Amino acid sequence: MERRSAEFTGQSTGSGPATCGQVSMWLDITAKDPSEAFFNPSGEVEVPAGLTVEDVLDELGALMCRHESLRTFLTEDAAGRLTQTVTSAGRLPVDLADLGPDGDGLWAALAGRRQVVERLPWDLSAELPLRPTVFHRAGEPLAVLLSIAHTAADGGGMRNLVADLAAMVEARAKGLVRPAPPTARQPLEQAAYERSDEGGRRLAGALDHWRARLATVPPTMFPAEGEPGPPSYHAAVLFSRAADLALNLQARRYDVSGTAILLGATGLVLGAYTGMPVCAVQLICANRTQEPERRAVACMIQGALVTLDLRGESFGDVVTRAWTASLRAYRNGLYDKRELRRIIQETEEERGVRLDLSCVFNDMREETRPERRLVGSVDEAAVLQALRDSLIRPEPAVEQEKFALYAEDTPEMLRLTLHADARYLDAGALRDVLSGIERLLVESAFGEIRPADVGTLTGIAPPRGEATA
Repeated sequence: MERRSAEFTGQSTGSGPATCGQVSMWLDITAKDPSEAFFNPSGEVEVPAGLTVEDVLDELGALMCRHESLRTFLTEDAAGRLTQTVTSAGRLPVDLADLGPDGDGLWAALAGRRQVVERLPWDLSAELPLRPTVFHRAGEPLAVLLSIAHTAADGGGMRNLVADLAAMVEARAKGLVRPAPPTARQPLEQAAYERSDEGGRRLAGALDHWRARLATVPPTMFPAEGEPGPPSYHAAVLFSRAADLALNLQARRYDVSGTAILLGATGLVLGAYTGMPVCAVQLICANRTQEPERRAVACMIQGALVTLDLRGESFGDVVTRAWTASLRAYRNGLYDKRELRRIIQETEEERGVRLDLSCVFNDMREETRPERRLVGSVDEAAVLQALRDSLIRPEPAVEQEKFALYAEDTPEMLRLTLHADARYLDAGALRDVLSGIERLLVESAFGEIRPADVGTLTGIAPPRGEATA
């Protein structure tokens, strides 16, 4: 693979405190194994016909100028303070992958390259946080794969970056003036906002949210002893058209978000497996509530603690509580994680317990409007027919949590990926939990399901016959 570079001269430079999103992701990475990659987001851009590799390199250089996060280095001092430094000029290494004169196998080559770059570690103090690969057919560029350090962009940030580069290469192919950069808050500006009066109130409110829930949260979602030995992480993924239809049917019926439906179903199935009457998870928040945040290429995501009572007379009771809890969490997702760690330690000392907060729920679906996913009339027969196409398969693990569920949408299906520690959920349990969530979504879409009956419905019971709390 040939290595070239894209030169850039930035429009801004500076140094200052890191943002809450940068700090949070930095701490997450360093708390695990910093020598291993921590899910580098990636995305691809198809290149219109008529451009050269040099054209694409020029646009990549311009892309670096438009987004400070792509030119940011992170350094930590002896006191644990994280500083971001934006450089104004440099050379971005770009890999070129030649697919030969026929250009065959582009999408397979993209998928293979993605598996490599998503797991490469970074030196965030010295390395630019963007790794592009240009795929070409004997010199004719076909696509660009962008891989970015998670401290520089989250999933939303990557989508913004892909959209920006796509608009740039399209304009160049048409001979048009390069479009203006998106109006977005840059990381140094975001850090300044977080230190402002408004930002300070927002951060303080989020920590108050954590304090209130930490006071009563269950010490762990896995009261049963795990299998002996060191942590062993694995994953499985469910592709389900039926779950997608059932989720959106119920979001429309209850007039709530699909997140609330999926959170309720996940909580009930996890509760059936662990024997817990309350589900405690960290709900991953996009933290893009203001317009300057929505279009930013930055890492904004953080977790907000949700505790969900799983009791009630119907699935709808749990959904209603999940809706309220998720709204509250999404409003309180921006905070200083270093301060949160201090609060957690204080709470543990006050309660005399060790808090295990290693369950994560991340709804990453791009299309959250039910009417956009429910085309035409969808009845029970259609959903049951769709069940025949469901697929569960193993997936390489990129998370190091006891339980981490990720929801994404494909054009026709819901994709649920479950990462777990095999000491607590083995391969069979991964399949059971994923299929249990699907079964609960489908059954509750066309009939009332009592929370107490979820274990019987799904065939899931606490491991080793642990008694339900």
